[in-house]
Amino acid sequence: MIKVSRYILILLSIFTLSAFLPDFFRTTFERHVPVPFVMYSSVSHQFVIRKAEDGKTLYYDSEGRHFNRSQYEQQLPLFHFRQLMTDGLMPDSLFGKPVDVLEINNANFFSRITPSDIDAPQAGLYPLFESESGRVALEKPDDYFRINNKGIEFIDPASNGIKPGKSELFTRVLKKKGMTFPVRMIAGIPTIRKKYDQGYFIVDKQEHLFHLKMEKGLPYCVEIPLPEDFHILHIDCTDFRNREFYGYIITSDNHIFVLQTDTYHIINWPIKHYNARTDKLSLRGNLDSRLAIIDKPDEVYAYASNRQYILQNEFHEKLAPSFSRGAQIANDLLFPFKIESGPLTSDFHRIMIQFPKNVLFIIGNLFFLLLYLVIFFARKRKRLVIAELVIILLTGLYGFLGVLLLPAVKR
Repeated sequence: MIKVSRYILILLSIFTLSAFLPDFFRTTFERHVPVPFVMYSSVSHQFVIRKAEDGKTLYYDSEGRHFNRSQYEQQLPLFHFRQLMTDGLMPDSLFGKPVDVLEINNANFFSRITPSDIDAPQAGLYPLFESESGRVALEKPDDYFRINNKGIEFIDPASNGIKPGKSELFTRVLKKKGMTFPVRMIAGIPTIRKKYDQGYFIVDKQEHLFHLKMEKGLPYCVEIPLPEDFHILHIDCTDFRNREFYGYIITSDNHIFVLQTDTYHIINWPIKHYNARTDKLSLRGNLDSRLAIIDKPDEVYAYASNRQYILQNEFHEKLAPSFSRGAQIANDLLFPFKIESGPLTSDFHRIMIQFPKNVLFIIGNLFFLLLYLVIFFARKRKRLVIAELVIILLTGLYGFLGVLLLPAVKR
């Protein structure tokens, strides 16, 4: 019984050490890696970069020209227009037209989509706002909806009961438009803290896309035609002032599309090297261009397009490794695996085992096995326990520490 309890404690110590030791090592030896802030100049039509390095802020462009801060801001008049106007450096005209600050401000937009936005739980209950209330501000509805195998149900939160009349009306319209249940995805902005309401975009059982909203208390539903082999992974809805598009569609093959307002045209935003499961995506727009930034753990890609989403320029920069070469080798030798709660690319919390990308850990495991044998014979113990050797061989440092810290009881 003592033997069994000891091995259980050893396994628990291995689990604990594999969760905390790699993080402690990373915290101790990881170095800060400056990530470039990339923009696209409407003046030179080159990428301009700002980066903090060695206590200084560097400003330069993709052609290698360096700027001071004021020159950098003048390369981005549509982004730094307020500062340029304060400094008296804002051009009188841009693109052959007089400068209109309100137009510039309304045309600017920014979105950020992370892997944890995509791999995230769905709420299940959603408020359906009145899109044509005639009021300046949106008002909270007195019910919430869900969609199940039978159709859409509106629930009164006060009584927790279903509103049969409204539910039947909306279900009848959704079925008439061709929606099949249950649905795969419901995407929208479920809050009154938005500039206007455009309802929800729903992917049904057959992977067809629908637009649902409520106008004057009545359902508005449209099926949106999709290209062939078009599989939606994520929809990110927007409420930009210019109302140019409803939002972004990310497909399972890692392409980005914008869904135009009213026409429902689906336009490809040209990018490459994007993995929606692991990469952070930033999308910007202004009166002149569109810019997509892909942040990977060790590199940055940028793609500039015109307002018609035709690719104009590309940028790529490899980032310095977060570990020095010596620290990376030590990390690979010491830790045959690590247990983490996450991952960081998900909004779910899962217990995950992460294995190294190379086989250096085998050398580390053999080293700790030999070290244990040296200690064993130095202490003049009489009998080797095969189970202990196997544990150390398989788990390396973790098993080595577990076996030494929890020695067998002498009888």
